[in-house]
Amino acid sequence: MSDIMQLESLPNEIFLDIFDYLSLVNLHQSFKGLNQRINHILQSLNHRSIQLWSTNEKNEIDMHIFFAASIASIDINDECDVNLNQYPKMHSLTYTYATESQVQHFLLSKFCHNDLKYLNVTSDDLSLLFKYMFSNKFSSLNQCILRNIDSLTTCPWRITPSLHSVTVCSDENIIPSILYSCPNLKNLSLFIFHYSSTTLTSFIYHSHLKRLTIEMTEPAWTVQAIHMLFSSTEIPHLISFRIFSYEPSLIPFNFVQLMDIFNRRLPNLRRFKCDIRLSKGVETMNLKIIRDLHSFLFIYLKFEYQSDGILRIYTDNFEDSIKLKENPQYSIIHYL
Repeated sequence: MSDIMQLESLPNEIFLDIFDYLSLVNLHQSFKGLNQRINHILQSLNHRSIQLWSTNEKNEIDMHIFFAASIASIDINDECDVNLNQYPKMHSLTYTYATESQVQHFLLSKFCHNDLKYLNVTSDDLSLLFKYMFSNKFSSLNQCILRNIDSLTTCPWRITPSLHSVTVCSDENIIPSILYSCPNLKNLSLFIFHYSSTTLTSFIYHSHLKRLTIEMTEPAWTVQAIHMLFSSTEIPHLISFRIFSYEPSLIPFNFVQLMDIFNRRLPNLRRFKCDIRLSKGVETMNLKIIRDLHSFLFIYLKFEYQSDGILRIYTDNFEDSIKLKENPQYSIIHYL
């Protein structure tokens, strides 16, 4: 009896410290229902995450409901039917592959919109969500990842100051529109199915963007395409530029011209990463000569001759592609 009294005499802060080391499953099984005070402490926890499946059993569903006020991060892995409004502290939401009804429910769950900081959604068509996103409806959203977007010609593109990081898979070149809509953007990653430099009809100045990644299926990256990109955009504080393309190019990739573009348009560039391909027989410069063009931008560059004669030019620490990489775990990212 004295041991129980001693445990009861512990301040709430001690319980909170102890509970931080235990999973929600263990907490729910071991402590829920002991008394009203313990229940209150359990439901006062912060920054907990859950993964939801349509196959969750009743005890798991009960656990999620009991801890709803403590949940900051939610991963929805299938067509699981969940009421997002019951999670008042949700800051991060990931849909592995959202159904149309799940997207509609999220858009209607306005209770959770103001505090959401991270959103990662893959679906058959996210055009409606994308239009909603760039209408400045999410006042706290810092980072969004949206995969599979159809035509965006009717997107309102209102100023969305909260966004600092955007990753998008689209069938259009929407670089100018995103830069215009997100004046505080620091990180932009695009997967474009059919890149067209002719769509860059307006000149955009952006003073905050520091990291730009563009990945595309076709056509292949060329120095001419890079020239067109930075002739239509002025990004003076860009420090990292990455390009990735699947299709081999029939046009030589002139690194001397590329270096000239960097010198004139990107004075603060510190990292250049690439994964591009040249068709069989297309001439290129000697790798050592390319590396000598700059003291550090090309030092990680490598050549790889593939079995079909295609030359792969890449940096050995190039991360996984935007399209294929796994959904990142939730984190509040601090950018330079």
